[in-house]
Amino acid sequence: MLYTLALAMVLPVLVAAQLRPGHFSLSKAFFDSTLSYFVDTTSYSGLAGNSILDIQPGGDSLMFLGTSRGLTVSPDLGETYRSYIASDVDLPRGGISALLVADSLVITAALVDTQTSVGWQKKGTGLSYSTDLGHTWVHKEQDVEAENSDDYVNISWGDSTIRQLAVTTAISNVTFHVAYSLGAIWTTSWAGGLRRYHIATGEWSVVPLPGDGDTTLACDDIPAGYEVNPLDPVDGGNHNHKGFSVIAYDSLVWVGTVAGINKGIVDSASGCISWTHYTSRWNGLSGNWVLALYRQTAPGLDRIWASTHNAEDPLEQRGVSYTEDNGRTWKTTLLGERVDNFASNGDTIYAAASSGLYKSIDGRNWARFKSAVDAESGEQVWAEDVYGVQYDQRNSMLWLATPDGLARTSAKSGEEGIAWEIKRAFVSTQTAGEERFYAYPNPFYLAEHNVRDGAGHVRLQYHITELETGVKGTVVIFDFALQKVRELPARAHSIAGDYSQVWDGRNSSGFEVANGVYYCRLTIGAKDFWTKVIVIK
Repeated sequence: MLYTLALAMVLPVLVAAQLRPGHFSLSKAFFDSTLSYFVDTTSYSGLAGNSILDIQPGGDSLMFLGTSRGLTVSPDLGETYRSYIASDVDLPRGGISALLVADSLVITAALVDTQTSVGWQKKGTGLSYSTDLGHTWVHKEQDVEAENSDDYVNISWGDSTIRQLAVTTAISNVTFHVAYSLGAIWTTSWAGGLRRYHIATGEWSVVPLPGDGDTTLACDDIPAGYEVNPLDPVDGGNHNHKGFSVIAYDSLVWVGTVAGINKGIVDSASGCISWTHYTSRWNGLSGNWVLALYRQTAPGLDRIWASTHNAEDPLEQRGVSYTEDNGRTWKTTLLGERVDNFASNGDTIYAAASSGLYKSIDGRNWARFKSAVDAESGEQVWAEDVYGVQYDQRNSMLWLATPDGLARTSAKSGEEGIAWEIKRAFVSTQTAGEERFYAYPNPFYLAEHNVRDGAGHVRLQYHITELETGVKGTVVIFDFALQKVRELPARAHSIAGDYSQVWDGRNSSGFEVANGVYYCRLTIGAKDFWTKVIVIK
């Protein structure tokens, strides 16, 4: 039987994968690396997309970026960028849903939108791993049971044989997070649950987790009637078998699901795992839906952080839960915030949240960064949401992954957040054959694209020639009947180059405009240039 498990709630990473510029090409980066795998026909210059989902440092000077349009790598600590052509290097197709770099191992997974009988749904396109920091790749399709499987299959676990629901489709079976330890890649997905891929043998295995009502699951004490089943409880399944987040180190593995946090101790001889299950009701987590897990270590400090979102219990709430004693006790903080990711620098912890980037030095008191503004160009990140954060100890830089590009700032004492540098993918209107003036993203979804201060934002891109420097550019928005809707503040241009102005989808009275086609006129001196944007509420 073919099981297609529908997502009950909108997931941040899936929403992020939909934020794709309607008009896209490459930023103009100069590149002079001698590393052959960066300059051959398997890659191209620039960021793959503006919706950045994750950032991972690697080697001496590499930085890997997961975007909604694929995988990007910088060979020089973020000065230049190359993006892989997935079909040419055995990478999964689509937006990157998971990314990890561990020593010379790089692991990435992806998803695509696919049309089904019930509409558009998310489909996992598998994972790829490289053992040489991206020179060569091995691709594995999304792990599923054979299509001709019975409803259930038997799997061996410790000394027991248990039943597992046969998941035979990649629909709603997206790898959200990956981890690596003990020679295995650990993956979590909604339909596929927790699985691990053994690199040496090339084999997958399903990993059982405790049931929703179980506080433990021991290798040598499997309850009667136990089965691995990620269906909803009303259908005989377990929310705790829906995997979302995972970290692994030494002999420990931590797994977040829709029903709490699971700490597993791996038996090095058999590979079997004994679990302890933590929940909101039993252990004080803020919520049971665990979107992200992170380990923070420093001298005298070992914390496990979890983004704990409200699931079904009305007493749950979104926030952050953390333990400093290996799970024996849990504390909560940042209540009311939806956090997507964490990073740390010694005692300092950073939280990437839907309302911005937060920082704390004690886990209790938090400060929020202002939105990033490029110190040189004045370009801004027009989105409150921060999908990912990474501290790079190699050069003390703090990186942000956002729906509206990549931002970084020095994290040295006294400099953090003072001066930002923003990288973004766009079509230069100086490119031969390109329009002089265009809008992106287009169509422009008011409630989804570049949301900040309660409003979405669309960029109106153009360039200024040497002869036009010193001349201000004015943008006016008109409706379909060419009635004036809004005039944007004029922008000065001191040097030739690419510029943009931003419209928040509101009229001159401050109200959101209706759905439809809007015409935009750019005036530079005596010259007018026109484009149009489709607005969807």
